[in-house]
Amino acid sequence: MSRAIGDAWSRCLRAALLGPLVLFAAPTWCAEITVLSAAAVQSPLSDMAQQFERATGNRVRFEFSTGGGVDARLKAGARPDLVMNDRLRLDQLAADKLIATAAPRDLGTVKIGVALRKGGVRPDLSSVETFSESLQKAQSVAYGDPQRGATTGIHFAKVLERLGLLDAVKAKSLLAANGLEVMKLVVSGEAELGITQISEILHIQADCLVGPLPQELQLSTTYSVSLGSDAAPPEARRFVELLLGPAGRERFAHAGFR
Repeated sequence: MSRAIGDAWSRCLRAALLGPLVLFAAPTWCAEITVLSAAAVQSPLSDMAQQFERATGNRVRFEFSTGGGVDARLKAGARPDLVMNDRLRLDQLAADKLIATAAPRDLGTVKIGVALRKGGVRPDLSSVETFSESLQKAQSVAYGDPQRGATTGIHFAKVLERLGLLDAVKAKSLLAANGLEVMKLVVSGEAELGITQISEILHIQADCLVGPLPQELQLSTTYSVSLGSDAAPPEARRFVELLLGPAGRERFAHAGFR
């Protein structure tokens, strides 16, 4: 037996002795699991992957994108072991036979929030009218680029159109690749306000969170996990069970999911 294989076997053997996490121990050789995911779940997902890796000796390799970006990667031929995206998108991907036919399993639901840079004028989120006024007064507003498939960006563009502010806000809009990039613009001070999933605000800078959008303008998105194919490896299935177990539920709740 080579030293590399011997070391891998030792890691897996130690994983099998980790008590309550024995359910997730790799039965033979350590493996790599590939995950294609929307960035909204990056924080809790990455934390749980570290726990899984320590317990099993398996590696979890991620690719994060927008909701639309995940769809595009799969349509372009990507074949990950697991796919995580909003439930409606996963249902359509399954119908198109781009992922496993088994029903997706829900990880949690998150709302869109408003972030404020340090020293900015706090927006009033108590009503549609006061929020509209705050948007008009803001120096700059960052949100996900709808053209890149950002779930919150697509929705917020519709909100601006509904409020009759699409042209007024366009001149001071900063479009970002995804919600995490939105938050980088807020933290750097380049954007006064940031509109993105609450989970992404908490992930980058929790004290920037002002609160959720007014209920009349809100979008609640349920994120789910699906097997990449019906032949997904057992290690991927074990990772899903960890995400849906008590530890996973607690971590997703801490990240702003309900």
